[in-house]
Amino acid sequence: KKRTRRTLARTRCTHALLARAARTRGTSRVYYTIRHRRRAMQRAYDVVLFGASGFTGRLVAEHLASACGRAPKTPPAAPLRWALAGRDRAKLERIKLGLGLGEAEAEGVGVLVADAADGDALDAICSKAAIVATCVGPYAQHGEALLAACVRNASDYCDLTGEAPYIRRSIDAHHEAAKERGVRLVHCCGFDSVPSDIGAALVVRAAEEAGADGPLSVALLNGSASGGVSGGTVASAFGLFENESLETLQACARPYYLAEGEPGGDCGTLSGVGRVDGAWVGPALMAGINEPVVRRSASLLGWNLASYHERQATGKGFGGLVKALALSLSFTMGIAALAIGPLRRAIRRRLPAQGEGPDEEARESGFFSRRLSLSMPAARRSAACACGAIKTPAMAQLR
Repeated sequence: KKRTRRTLARTRCTHALLARAARTRGTSRVYYTIRHRRRAMQRAYDVVLFGASGFTGRLVAEHLASACGRAPKTPPAAPLRWALAGRDRAKLERIKLGLGLGEAEAEGVGVLVADAADGDALDAICSKAAIVATCVGPYAQHGEALLAACVRNASDYCDLTGEAPYIRRSIDAHHEAAKERGVRLVHCCGFDSVPSDIGAALVVRAAEEAGADGPLSVALLNGSASGGVSGGTVASAFGLFENESLETLQACARPYYLAEGEPGGDCGTLSGVGRVDGAWVGPALMAGINEPVVRRSASLLGWNLASYHERQATGKGFGGLVKALALSLSFTMGIAALAIGPLRRAIRRRLPAQGEGPDEEARESGFFSRRLSLSMPAARRSAACACGAIKTPAMAQLR
């Protein structure tokens, strides 16, 4: 019962944040909403989960099944029409059987088969889906064909990638076509970079509602956290060093690598130490992808964002300084080690393989905390009304 109450609270909180961050001004939002409702009514499925037999895919499937069980049973709410998809029908059927659905609910969950490289089979799946959510990584190897099929068939697409080169290539290849067809392509829908992206959106929105009209500087400080990493995430991270050129990796370090339009004057924060509000900070592990993602959102949504930085808080005093220096040094040494083939392979053998990840106990007890603050360079003072904290066992709540 305690776990059920916690899950319900997390779901309500997540939905509230998503709804608030999604609001936009003007008529374009209304147009897109009408277009997508009409499209969804014409498709066999509202959501197709691609890669449902993988570690993360199974967790998403369990969440969808649980969410459907909690959904209102009375009109006007309609039951979610969804399907599991992947290349092995037998595995998908076992996943479906293990979801604990009732007979009527199970009949409403489809099973679709396609290989991530089979364009015709992917077209067949995308033509039936209003939204395709994919958990098949590394996305640089297995994501391009599905994304292209979504654009061809006017299906919305979302993934869990944190691979900046893949995102840049998808933007260059599909952004304009997606705009013309009214297709939404949404990358980085996992821990990287939902807390950063939605957190920044809420802070900027609060500043705008408070009447801020100058350039805004947003800072996110990582606090304590507990959890684990899946083998798919490990494979994606190591794939950057194994499959991308040195020139591409250097380009990823540019602050505005993913943004639209002309670059601004912001800089990255992947090394070094500093002080924020009297505490020492070092480099944040996921800043390399989260910062470019937030800057892209700023460029698309028209935020007057002068800078966005993520740092890891290490504490105050001499102890905090030592921790910040150690973090910066280990971060630099870690990147150097991953660039050396034999060391990279030795490190990878000690990490989870694809299909593996943290157990249920680690997931249920996992948490993270984030503190977001905003300042206006012209005034050089903190905007208290636009400060918030994210501290959660699952997603986020803003105070």
